[in-house]
Amino acid sequence: MSWNNDVTLTQLRYFLAVIKAGSISGAAVQIHVAQPALSQRLKQLETELGQRLFTRLPRGIELTAAGHKLKIHALEIIRRVESVHTDFVSSDSNPFGHVKLGMSTAINTKFCVDVLESVNRIYPNIQLALVESMSGTLLEWTESGRIDMAVVYDTPGNTPLVVNFLAREKLYLVSNREAKGALPDVITIAEIAELDLILPAFPQTLRLMIEKVFLDSIGKSPKILIDVDSTHAIKKLVAAGKGHSILSIHSIDDELSRQELAITPIADPSITRTINLVSNQNRTPDSAVRAVQKVVTRLLAARLSDGGEDRPDYVV
Repeated sequence: MSWNNDVTLTQLRYFLAVIKAGSISGAAVQIHVAQPALSQRLKQLETELGQRLFTRLPRGIELTAAGHKLKIHALEIIRRVESVHTDFVSSDSNPFGHVKLGMSTAINTKFCVDVLESVNRIYPNIQLALVESMSGTLLEWTESGRIDMAVVYDTPGNTPLVVNFLAREKLYLVSNREAKGALPDVITIAEIAELDLILPAFPQTLRLMIEKVFLDSIGKSPKILIDVDSTHAIKKLVAAGKGHSILSIHSIDDELSRQELAITPIADPSITRTINLVSNQNRTPDSAVRAVQKVVTRLLAARLSDGGEDRPDYVV
């Protein structure tokens, strides 16, 4: 089976357009191609691959297993083709290109505006896309090439990713104002073990780290009331008095200022975690990716370091 390279790229772009629009008719409008012509190109692509890529629904389409597989390849192929041009016009002093940066929810909440403004100001020809999720998910996306890099918390020792340490931060027991009144000024791991906790589910890095601290210090796991893979939802549940959680100060700055949540320092032992910038060791970063890496490293390391001297939530 031989492919015409020009046709193949067009087919892949059309394929991705349909996924983005959610329907063939919607994609035809967005990319200014007649719907019959678009449908014909997609049929040709399915014929060449020998696989059905879509299931046509009354209102849109649904990817088949083969469609999901092709989506991954198509995104990478288009990215590489587009990088050919940027590699020739881009340089370290004037980088061009698209960069996808993932940020753990807590970090994104506090620093996303600073990162976006800094990149836009220093490198106006870089189009930066920010993606927010839990650290465990971002590690998977960085390894698969879905994003170029990510700011995450504790990374596993056997990770295949390149890990650059940025800072270390303390974690606190987080409660609503009413529940805080029944707690001591400083709480131990043994005392937290008696409380109902709301934490991310396995295999998120925060959950793995907290479980390890509990097992190492008191020989048993924490009492988990609810598994929630959303920092926003965890904060809402804690504020509603459904349980306690263990989070950093900067992830709840807004709630603290509104007095919706309160913190209690943890001792015997304290709980800390690292903040890291990770990237894929199997992908050579272009000038745009290198530029964003420098901005993120300098900005976050400086901000976290500045907080370390006069705020108790950071230990750098």
